[in-house]
Amino acid sequence: MLQILRNKAQSTFIQVIVVIIALVFIFWGVGANMMNSRQTAITVNGEEISFEDFQIAYDRTYQNIAAQFGGTLPAGLAESLGLKQQVVNQLIQAALLRQGATKMGIMVSEEEIQNTITSMVQFQERGGFSMDKYKSLLSANRLTPHKFETNMRFDMLAEKTVRDIGNFAALTSEYEVQQLYRQDNEKVSVEYTRISPDDFSANVTVTDEALASWFETVRDNYRSEPQISLKYIDFSFAEVGKKITVDETQIQAYYDENITLFTTPEKRRARHILLKAGTDDSEEVHKEKAKKAADIVTLAAASDDFAALAQEYSEGPSNTNGGELGFFAKGQMIPAFEQAVFSMQPGEISNVVKTSFGYHIIKLEEIQPATTRSLSEAKAEIISTLQSKEAESLAFQLANSAYEGIIGAGSLDAYANANNDQKIIETGYFTRSTPPAGLSIDSEFIDKAFSLKAGELSSLVKTTSGFYIIFAEGVQEPESPALAQVKDEATTDYIAELATKEAQKTAGEILSKLRSGESFSDIIAVTALEIKDSGFIGHNGGEQSSFPAALTEQIF
Repeated sequence: MLQILRNKAQSTFIQVIVVIIALVFIFWGVGANMMNSRQTAITVNGEEISFEDFQIAYDRTYQNIAAQFGGTLPAGLAESLGLKQQVVNQLIQAALLRQGATKMGIMVSEEEIQNTITSMVQFQERGGFSMDKYKSLLSANRLTPHKFETNMRFDMLAEKTVRDIGNFAALTSEYEVQQLYRQDNEKVSVEYTRISPDDFSANVTVTDEALASWFETVRDNYRSEPQISLKYIDFSFAEVGKKITVDETQIQAYYDENITLFTTPEKRRARHILLKAGTDDSEEVHKEKAKKAADIVTLAAASDDFAALAQEYSEGPSNTNGGELGFFAKGQMIPAFEQAVFSMQPGEISNVVKTSFGYHIIKLEEIQPATTRSLSEAKAEIISTLQSKEAESLAFQLANSAYEGIIGAGSLDAYANANNDQKIIETGYFTRSTPPAGLSIDSEFIDKAFSLKAGELSSLVKTTSGFYIIFAEGVQEPESPALAQVKDEATTDYIAELATKEAQKTAGEILSKLRSGESFSDIIAVTALEIKDSGFIGHNGGEQSSFPAALTEQIF
């Protein structure tokens, strides 16, 4: 197409060809459900990736990046790097690779997995594979053998797939290279106009007759949500826990046995300047970086602005923050770095400290002493913890006893009349989208409630928050409202629909005139529209162009 345009570039018609795109914007609420269940974080072509798998992948990625900072990420860096989205993208790519491998018939055998694991040095002991060490290391990393071996299968499958795909690679001709280069670097500039329903809304006339006629065709769009009115008994762990008495002896014993839970270790805040030199770098690189680090120590000793030196010389990601690492406790940094920091005094600058990342110059800024909350300060938390430990079994006993009592009495009301101390909660009518306060996050309760028919008693309902017995006092089915009830909303929607049709009609008329040979500028001149220039844009759009990126490929 582009070559045809170049060949015909001198014709009058081609000289006035422009691109007209009618951008009809209709704003609707769009919902997307990525999850088939509460346990699923991502679904890729039907394959579910659990929250647990996401968390493991996130933790691994976080730790890898944190290692570049001496073990701890500066505050806010994970968010600024878009770490969560990076992990999501990695998991999606891995899933697509696995799915592609399956279609290609690529497999990883049990023997291949076994041979790979038994040869890994992490699981070696006295020159051979150790099952005890294998299980111990997996347990320390919150993995079961089955989970680890499944992950190994996925990783090996991905590696094998990439390798096999690489075997299909062939030499690329000069012509193909030129074509790809042209595609990547070719740019076009277009003129266009935007035709929006907003420009036509003010001209729409709404009559009662027309609105009523239109409303009859879309009445079901305005149907109300089903509503339900409940009576229920709450045996949630939080409520039952309040009935459990915890004596002072239990509180003291728990405090003494778990004193570390109430202790905040000493933390230190430091800055550093890092000159990178890893194990793969040459001896010359190490000598150069070590010498430069020694020179910076001298500069730092003579300067009162360590942060400025870090911004100028540090090769680590924290250089933009003046080398700031924030507060950290023992065990969070690699040993050599930690040993230096915890042997210094505030304001002191270290000599050169070598780690696997390179050469550091460290300044200790502040020490936050270790603190331990007193028993009185921790008492409320301890009581809540001890109550929670006993609440689940007690909640079941109480709920089961009450359920048997209701069945024996013949109804919830009869049971309530005979047991004045039993609190019955009444909700009044509500919808799924507007549940009563306190129940909005308990989806199991809501799902069970809306599965009941009017006058029906639930079985014993167990949720993550406790046990419930639910009675459906009444159910109101969805109803299509009268126009008067939703007239404002319906009028807005009616105007939007007519305005959209007018925008589409106008766009079609302009396009028809353009195709018949009329000048784009002449056509637009007699309208209230505006001709816009996209500027030069490539296949990936233009950085400063206002032209819609979603339509870029169409103009090529």
